[in-house]
Amino acid sequence: MPSLGSQAAAVPTTFDLAAPVASAAAPLAARAAAPDRYTPKPGPTFNSPLGDTNARRAIFHKIIRSINSSARGSDIKILSWNFLTRAGTDALLAAQRRGVQVQVLMDATNNEEDFPNGPFRRLRYELRQGNDHAPKGVRSWARTCDHSCRGPGGAAHAKLFMFSKVGDVRRVVMQGSANFTLASTNNQWNDIYTHTRTRSVWRFYDRIFREAAKDRKAKRPFASRDFKGFRLMMFPIAAQRDPVMDLLNKVKCWEATNTPGGRTIIRMAPDVIRQARGLALARKVRQLWDRGCDIKIGYTVIGIDVGRVLRSPAGRGPIPMKHLTQDFDEDGEFDNYFHLKAMTVVGNVRGDRSGYVVLNGSANWSSLARNSDENLGIYWSKHRTLQYQEHINYWYTNFPKPPQDNTNDTTTDLAARRAPTTRVAGPDDLVFGTGENAVFEDGTPYSLSGVDPYANLDLG
Repeated sequence: MPSLGSQAAAVPTTFDLAAPVASAAAPLAARAAAPDRYTPKPGPTFNSPLGDTNARRAIFHKIIRSINSSARGSDIKILSWNFLTRAGTDALLAAQRRGVQVQVLMDATNNEEDFPNGPFRRLRYELRQGNDHAPKGVRSWARTCDHSCRGPGGAAHAKLFMFSKVGDVRRVVMQGSANFTLASTNNQWNDIYTHTRTRSVWRFYDRIFREAAKDRKAKRPFASRDFKGFRLMMFPIAAQRDPVMDLLNKVKCWEATNTPGGRTIIRMAPDVIRQARGLALARKVRQLWDRGCDIKIGYTVIGIDVGRVLRSPAGRGPIPMKHLTQDFDEDGEFDNYFHLKAMTVVGNVRGDRSGYVVLNGSANWSSLARNSDENLGIYWSKHRTLQYQEHINYWYTNFPKPPQDNTNDTTTDLAARRAPTTRVAGPDDLVFGTGENAVFEDGTPYSLSGVDPYANLDLG
């Protein structure tokens, strides 16, 4: 199980720190000259911001070591909503110097005039300079997309990491919830799912990346392909049927042969559930709950209308939910939060009464996601499904409690005692809105000073 380690005192909240990579003893330049010999394993990788360095940076190290193990003549392609890491910039520039073609795409909102992104700007500039010494036909670059790279609006919200050859392993593709930032290690729970040695998977994502690099609407923005035992998709979905809804529509709550009592088990960690799409999915989840499915939801942000549906006392009553966020210094801004966008189903699904399926990727359950670049994977695998189910169950059960109020002050004026927040959000509280309009589910003001609880969150 993940190591919780020390909590409040050990959790950094800065969003860009120089980080040790594959070998803390060797300088970056030396490792660039003598690439790492890393072999990335297929399947899921998870991180926790509360563990030791290895637990926090499990995903980050996997990406960095794959960069450092990419040899001359290979390609690295990254599509990340945000790129904010000095260590990542150093590793990619070193890769270019040894003859690797490096191409990076990022959402333009993460490099605006009032939000200068130093690591990305340095990467963009030095890759351009390094092309003067690159082999003919090997051009590296770092670019941004204005809203969605392949759609008419939304955002470039995908998280894809592609390596044509890592050590002796060809065609490595990682997709999941993690951006290439240290906030993704120090402030978020994330996942990536790694594919290796599969030519058809590489070709699918390589076509997507080449389209995205043009930063204009693709002829067919929604892309989907079935492989043996899994399906990969890329949003925008626009008018397309929602693949998450399609999966939920294939679930039956009873007559499962692989669960105790025959009840289908659904575990959800969707991060954000809001807007019209989130409400439609919430109503479907509510329907499955009322029909008898065993459901638990760990969330970060939900809309007030979504909260009312999921917390309704009607039918079987409220669906079990936990608010997986932390505010260590009680300043009204969430410091750490669950950033996965995952769901597992064990039981009666797609006509199989002993079914196992896991969904992961970058897409929140929101209308914004419909129009954004988003990666989504659906895997029909017992082993992989149980890995994700165990991970969600663990943190749902063991998520740290909010700070305890040890004051002996008996005043009823909470604003005076704990400014700027009227009360600290507990694991079962719902907070709606932002800034001065943020309230708890019962209408109690969340902030008296305009503090935005979602200031550090990716709400795409």
